[in-house]
Amino acid sequence: MRRARPLRLALAATAAVALVMAAAPIASAEPIGGPLLTGNDVIVDPRPGAADLPDVPVSAWVLADLDTGAILAAKRPHAQRPPASVLKMLTLLTLSQRLDPGLVYTTTHDDVAVEGSRVGLVEKATYTVRDLMFGLMMQSGNDCASALANANGGMELTVSQMNAEAQRLQAHDTVAMNASGLPAEGQVTSAYDLALIAREALPRPDIYAYVNTRVIEDFPGYMPDKPGDPRPTMAIATQNPLFIQGYKGAIGMKTGWTTEAGRTFVGAAERGNTSLVVVLLNVEGEIYDSAASLLDWGFDNVAEVTPVGYLVDPVEPITDSSQQSIGLPGDVDDPLAQAAAALAGEAETDNPSTNVLALMACVLGIILGLIIMGLGVRSIRGPARRTPPRRADARRVDDDVREPIGS
Repeated sequence: MRRARPLRLALAATAAVALVMAAAPIASAEPIGGPLLTGNDVIVDPRPGAADLPDVPVSAWVLADLDTGAILAAKRPHAQRPPASVLKMLTLLTLSQRLDPGLVYTTTHDDVAVEGSRVGLVEKATYTVRDLMFGLMMQSGNDCASALANANGGMELTVSQMNAEAQRLQAHDTVAMNASGLPAEGQVTSAYDLALIAREALPRPDIYAYVNTRVIEDFPGYMPDKPGDPRPTMAIATQNPLFIQGYKGAIGMKTGWTTEAGRTFVGAAERGNTSLVVVLLNVEGEIYDSAASLLDWGFDNVAEVTPVGYLVDPVEPITDSSQQSIGLPGDVDDPLAQAAAALAGEAETDNPSTNVLALMACVLGIILGLIIMGLGVRSIRGPARRTPPRRADARRVDDDVREPIGS
């Protein structure tokens, strides 16, 4: 036992150093999607004959080809910002893979009393998941976001699955803390990540319908007074400014607004054989003006620019069980923490192979300790990670609290 304590200390030191090294930013790693996707300036590589890129009053944006994944132009694509209701795209993508659209859900008081924008769900009334998805996307219903999360097993599980889905898409700038986009500490995304989410979502026929429907005349209203009587209905309509103002070829997707995030938007359109997505974060002025001008430029110049980056492919699909095991940042189940604890525990055993491992770890701890004390290398860096691109084909919690339609 006397020998176990020094070993534990050495192992603990080794584990601590390893954790610090793993958590330290790698200065040489290029951003996901390509090495040009950095900085605060506009990124574009025009060829001779390309028109000038319009100057839009937007803090961060991305314009990309949905088919090839080529990024035509961008500004601060990886800057992390609060998402507002455009986060509901991730909610939709995550839950549409898990919930039967015909599943019937009965609302609770917490669902209908949620803050911010609401479609007008009624307490103790029944809705299908399909109804809730339309309310979520067309009128940015935070009540629908709450109901869908509860239908899925609760907000905690839903948020965990949303974060797992973001990681599957390689949307590493995104951290979800709720299903609605209401302000929450640590909840962020980027223009690049939202373009990844849009590109994954739009090819799905169910999601395409949710984000392309302009008006529903018979959305369910109050429950009938007498069983068997017809249930009253109400009309709901899209808030997408591309639809409202008749942008040619518009095919979605979502608006957002909070005090912290400002106006946010993800829009898509197709003309001929070209489909584009534009993501805008913190828009000054009207969303439509900035979105339409960038999309127009993209359609006119898609063949006149060299891509500045690419929207990467998702990683292999993750099973539901493994998704549920992935926690939020700071989770006590962090694998590095578990590894460190396991190593420290192994020093207590009398297994010969374990003792050899402990001795090796002790030596490594001493070497790393000398390095830290200044006897040797000044810095240690891992290799840059390269991801192959796809080249084929108030209340401060006032999210969407009735800014002008389309904001």
